[in-house]
Amino acid sequence: MDKIMNFTIVLGIFASILMILYLLVYIVKKPSIFDKLIASDLLAMPLICLIVLVSMYYKTFSYISLILIIAIICLVGTVVTARFLAKKEVFSDDSK
Repeated sequence: MDKIMNFTIVLGIFASILMILYLLVYIVKKPSIFDKLIASDLLAMPLICLIVLVSMYYKTFSYISLILIIAIICLVGTVVTARFLAKKEVFSDDSK
């Protein structure tokens, strides 16, 4: 049973790495900023999956805080980028 679990985890690690590489190529090739924004947002999912699978492979919980940090950074980055693309400014000046 342990061999099957290790094989499945290693297969998932390789699949996550392939998905990350594909999304990086997609970000470079597409000319539209909206395509790049969506691809960079989607890049967080296989990265988090990769960290979870590596954590499972080494049988440790020490990478869980890294997953939360990556998720928060991706959320903030996506919100700021979407707001900038919509209004052409990140922070609004309320004193006017």
